[in-house]
Amino acid sequence: MYQPSVPLVPMSPAFHAAQLAELELGRLMLLRPGGDGAGSASLGMRVDALSAQGELLTGVVRLHPMRFERCALDESVAALELEYLLEADLTSLIARPPHPGDLLVAARRPAAAVFLANVWGSGAGLLDVNSATIRPFGAAPRVPQVALGWRLVERAQRSRILFEHCTAEPYLQELPRRVQGEDCD
Repeated sequence: MYQPSVPLVPMSPAFHAAQLAELELGRLMLLRPGGDGAGSASLGMRVDALSAQGELLTGVVRLHPMRFERCALDESVAALELEYLLEADLTSLIARPPHPGDLLVAARRPAAAVFLANVWGSGAGLLDVNSATIRPFGAAPRVPQVALGWRLVERAQRSRILFEHCTAEPYLQELPRRVQGEDCD
């Protein structure tokens, strides 16, 4: 089938078919529903995962629901030709045990990383924002971490939001006051 070198109908973002091996780490792509048939189509990001034993896994991070999926390098995907930024939402700053998709900020490990549950079966991982590589998460899962919400925005047009992850406020319910007597206010 004929494909002109310059598209006759301009499009933003542009899509192109590629094999996973052709895409650089951090590239966005469209993903079909998961292999188990659950979920829906979603944005994904090309990543590698490095286990504690040094095993390198190739795959994608599905952005909704937030999880790592192992993929073969020859798998065909629809890549997005788009420059984007990950913007941290400083108004959503919270200290709590991490939830999948939270942007965790710390002084000792990679300064900013996205928390992923069950990367290696039962082990959690951190997607290093700088390298697009998942590494094992060493902290206990119930230890509070500094977490932020974040969004992916188009670099050229920052008002165009591609994806957003919010850190939900912990649900605090104020207990009703009990009346002790009739002349209580």
